[in-house]
Amino acid sequence: MPNAERLRRSRLVSLWERVTPGATVLVTAQHRSGIATSVRQWLDGSDRTLVQWSSNRTEVPRSTPDADVVLLELEGMREPHAIATKAVRERWPLATLIAVTSTQWPPLLVEEDIRPERVISGALFGFTAEETIDRAEQLGLTLTWDEATHLLDRVGTHAGFVDAVLTAAATRGALDDAAVRIGCDAATAHFSSSAAAGVFQPNGWNSTLMSARIGAMPRQTMLSVWGRDEVVRAALDNILQSGFFREDLETGTLELRPDIREAVQNRIEREAQADLVDELVTDLASGLLSEGNAEDGWNVVADLPGARTRMLERHWWQLSELDVARARPWLEAAVHRSDAPELRVALARTLIDVTVAGHSGAVGADARDEAAQLLDQAATSGILSESLGLIADTLRGVLLRLGGRYTDANEAHEALANRSAVPSGDLADAPTRCALIQANVMLQAGLSAFDASRTNVAADRFAAAAALAHSADHARVAGFAHEMLLVLSSKHQPIAATFQGLVDNLLGARVASRPMETIVSAWSALYVTDPAALQAVLDDVDAASFDDPLALRLIAVTLRTVAHGLLETSGIAMRRLELIENDLDDRQLTHLHHALLLWARTESLVHVGASDRAIELLTAAPELHRRVVPVDILLARAYLKQNQPERAIAALSAAPDPKASGILMMWSNVLLFLAYQTIGSESSGEVAQQHLGAAIAAASRSRPVLPFAMQGMTALNTTITQAEHLGLDPAGRRFTDDLIRVRDSLQMATGATLALSDRERTVIEHLGAADSVRHLAQLLHVSPNTVKTQLRSIYRKLGVSSWTDAIETARRLGLIQETA
Repeated sequence: MPNAERLRRSRLVSLWERVTPGATVLVTAQHRSGIATSVRQWLDGSDRTLVQWSSNRTEVPRSTPDADVVLLELEGMREPHAIATKAVRERWPLATLIAVTSTQWPPLLVEEDIRPERVISGALFGFTAEETIDRAEQLGLTLTWDEATHLLDRVGTHAGFVDAVLTAAATRGALDDAAVRIGCDAATAHFSSSAAAGVFQPNGWNSTLMSARIGAMPRQTMLSVWGRDEVVRAALDNILQSGFFREDLETGTLELRPDIREAVQNRIEREAQADLVDELVTDLASGLLSEGNAEDGWNVVADLPGARTRMLERHWWQLSELDVARARPWLEAAVHRSDAPELRVALARTLIDVTVAGHSGAVGADARDEAAQLLDQAATSGILSESLGLIADTLRGVLLRLGGRYTDANEAHEALANRSAVPSGDLADAPTRCALIQANVMLQAGLSAFDASRTNVAADRFAAAAALAHSADHARVAGFAHEMLLVLSSKHQPIAATFQGLVDNLLGARVASRPMETIVSAWSALYVTDPAALQAVLDDVDAASFDDPLALRLIAVTLRTVAHGLLETSGIAMRRLELIENDLDDRQLTHLHHALLLWARTESLVHVGASDRAIELLTAAPELHRRVVPVDILLARAYLKQNQPERAIAALSAAPDPKASGILMMWSNVLLFLAYQTIGSESSGEVAQQHLGAAIAAASRSRPVLPFAMQGMTALNTTITQAEHLGLDPAGRRFTDDLIRVRDSLQMATGATLALSDRERTVIEHLGAADSVRHLAQLLHVSPNTVKTQLRSIYRKLGVSSWTDAIETARRLGLIQETA
């Protein structure tokens, strides 16, 4: 066997030779960094004497031998270690004192103005590539430069690890993966036994075990792992200097080098410490959650099924904050590892509770059945705690709502809301938990009241949920409650689902939940009547597939139906609405649901040419429906489609609430303008102009296009043409320009020109060259009656009402070539 003595590292010997005799030197390095060896090599061949001492021995007997150099293992930073250091210096006042610590100089010594004259980083004692090659040669192993640098990259530069791997490689005759594994295992075993003996800080070793168990983590989490006490926190810098960890700059994470991590994980398994370490990791993750750092808290246990299950059991009441795509598979795995009822209630919640983070809002029959089974299993597992029982009962109320039993769900949730207001059991002992659980109960009570048509109660419950969630510092739950208030009136009106309420509450709103995002996107696109945005809303089929609450889904259905009408695809809307109505056959629909379905149904009927059926449904609508949707406006629209302007005027005049302001006032004025314009008398023309002027004056401030576009292309063209006869201010003219742009984009989006026959295109091409129907007939070699028939068809398809408008629109659409 070749000479296996430690390598003489000349650069370290030179380092000690430059130290002033009698100085106090602090070396911040990890255990087994090779410092003692380098000091002995420095003193070899000289007559200077060396004493090695540990700060665990606070008293130094006078009988200890004299020394020129004292090597002190400074085990910590606390008072006993400071006392021991002072005792060492007092016993050997003229000796060179080399204090080696994995932490820092004791603060008590600094307070007494006792400081080292020199501080040396432990990184200087790490192996270099040249030293690695020399040490391998000393052990009878030949390494290339690349092999040496690769080894240092794998295990870091710490002398203990490098030497252990080289020793294993020499025994095997090659530096291979097995040698690296054996060497790392041997070095790790030494650290483990040193920690058990108190030579290496036990808490520091526990932090090492946790680091290996967790894997890659952000620097902030790393600081939490190594922040167990001030000694361990101080040790972290030295651990990093020794190269045990490496940083991924792309992800911003730190982790033990893979070979070292594997060795530590093997040690955990051999010593059967997995449960102990998982408990430590769980405590760490719990602390992060308590500090409001939920993301890092859950990331810590993400890849540790044991610790993760503990966390899920311990923090089940906070799982609404964890994205459902992450929480659900974790809980599914956890229920197979543990019988804890908390896990079953939490999993049921991810399946059916649309208020949890990331839930799409879609809840199928399979999810409802599975949730019911999980709740039954939890109930039979023993007596549930007050908080767990409250959430379980709340979820049973959700199942009632999802099953279409809206009144029953409302009654159940109201009872739970009242019960939770008087906390008992574990709720009374945990204020933060109590506030969050109460907030969730109030949130569900609000959703059930909403579907039960008790919108005033719903508004109160949502407001209470928001306040409670804010008090518990849970912004997401509070945000969900605030989002639901967007579709409810702050004045306790039945619902703000009319266009007036939507524009007041939704325009510009920033929301997080997918169902509400669907509604805000639809309304925003409708408000400005942007065809591209409208089509994007309609193309997002998944966004419209949410189930709970039903009232919110029906608002989305209504808005999508309006969008289909603007894009002239109401046939699609009608078919989809029929499917929805069939799906709701077994539900106990409330008047709110019926009112929203009425709006969506009549909207489709008007656009598919069945205005008579729409009028029949609207005139039969009960008073409760009229308090939810603008029946008078819908009736007026249907009558105008039937060319009954007088009845349209009468419908608007009979409205119980005059539309004095807002978008409904603009809409009413637009409809009155069209009605009086259709009558066609001189006096009605003047009234028509007054209504149009009032509508444009109001719209020029907030610029909603929707009320002007709802009656179709012909009506929009008429509006634009007549607006030119008004004495508009600059704002009014800018708004009219908006209407022109919307008209053009709608015509292109709806493919108006695609419906023209070849013969009709020929007629359009000659429009500009003719000055009358007879002249056009002569140019086309057909009869005047034939031309009149073709013109009527062209006017209808282009959405115009006159020869001049047809020419202008045809030029704009490129159907007539401009002449030089």
